[in-house]
Amino acid sequence: MAPTNNIQVGSSTLTGPAGVPPTGTEPNFDDPSNQNGLVRAVVVLVTVITSLFMIMRIYSRIILKRFTLHDALGLAAFALYLAFVEVFIRLLNSYGWFVDMWDLRLQDYPAVNQVLFQGLIIYFCVLLLIKSAILLEWTSIFVPMGTRDAFWWISNLVLAVHVLFYVSMIIVELTACTPFERNWNPLIAGKCLNTVGVAVAISAVNLFFDITIFLLPQRVIWSLNMRTQKKLGISFLFGVGVLACIAAGFRLGASLKFYKSADVTYTFSTLALWCLGEVTCAFIIFCGPAIPKIFSNTELQGLVSNLKSWAGSSVRKLVSSGSSSKDGSSLGTRKRSRSNFSRHDNSLEKTSFPQVPPLPEQYRTRDTGNLPSGDNSDMSPQAGEIVQTTRFTAVEDSSVQNIADDQHSRQHPWMYSQENI
Repeated sequence: MAPTNNIQVGSSTLTGPAGVPPTGTEPNFDDPSNQNGLVRAVVVLVTVITSLFMIMRIYSRIILKRFTLHDALGLAAFALYLAFVEVFIRLLNSYGWFVDMWDLRLQDYPAVNQVLFQGLIIYFCVLLLIKSAILLEWTSIFVPMGTRDAFWWISNLVLAVHVLFYVSMIIVELTACTPFERNWNPLIAGKCLNTVGVAVAISAVNLFFDITIFLLPQRVIWSLNMRTQKKLGISFLFGVGVLACIAAGFRLGASLKFYKSADVTYTFSTLALWCLGEVTCAFIIFCGPAIPKIFSNTELQGLVSNLKSWAGSSVRKLVSSGSSSKDGSSLGTRKRSRSNFSRHDNSLEKTSFPQVPPLPEQYRTRDTGNLPSGDNSDMSPQAGEIVQTTRFTAVEDSSVQNIADDQHSRQHPWMYSQENI
């Protein structure tokens, strides 16, 4: 799929243009037009997004204290993803992206094509690993351990076809030309298969895999016995796969343009950007289901609670400050009162208060049956005597909905990690 086999040499000399320029167009080798600014912005954006999602995924694994095969595949795919990004950066710092063939010297074309060929192989390896990790993740989430239902069979069938397809594509690309250098250098003698037409077929099959991965969990989610609102939340979490479908659709369109164009360096740049967008979406799909576990972590909840408390305290201080500026006189009075109280506070222990006279006899009632014998005229309570008792009754009502949710949690244990959606 690299541009090698579609080249139409525009010059018989190595210092001439690599492609035939349109009528009236002069080659510009010194300062060719490009879209390096756009490519640089896209590369930085998708790298930051992918890295953040992978960090959250790794943190969730640390919380769960569990590391699985699909986690290992995801980490390997991320390492290759960074290598794929490095391909974009390497070409940004040399010949540039979206450069027309006639603005590139023929002697420089093999070096550019070699970078594109390396990026293509890395791209296939990233897709092979990350989509395998997604399918394994789906199976571990939606299929109870030891069960082989329809979802298990479909997922494993798609996984097997996916692995065989991309392994075969990698082999085809690596063995398409003899000698091997002919894969990126059309200036040496050799033979090659026409792999440009294969690009369209690969894009179509890739779109099929993306749609399948997107639809697989939706049927299970909407068949669950739970509230519609929660179904929508879970469906959205697993439905980010539609982003990969959109990127794969645009990639298919770019492949068709690349297949028909003689300006292969320019059209391949568009195709490469959509490939980068597609694998970025694949990482979002892989890491997305692990994010709710992070926000359900007790330590993180405590941090959020402290932040909310601090923010609320700050707001109250601001409101109190605003009120004090409006009610200055009242505030001054309150300050003086507090000052007077503080001055006399230390003398409270020395102050003697007058004794309260006893209640007249006619207003006093008392059951003396439980009093000790003797003079009962003194109605003041004796030491240790119970004067009054109060009884409190607390009633706790258990919701039927909580019981239903508990039963549902036992029936679908995989849903437990999604409670905070």
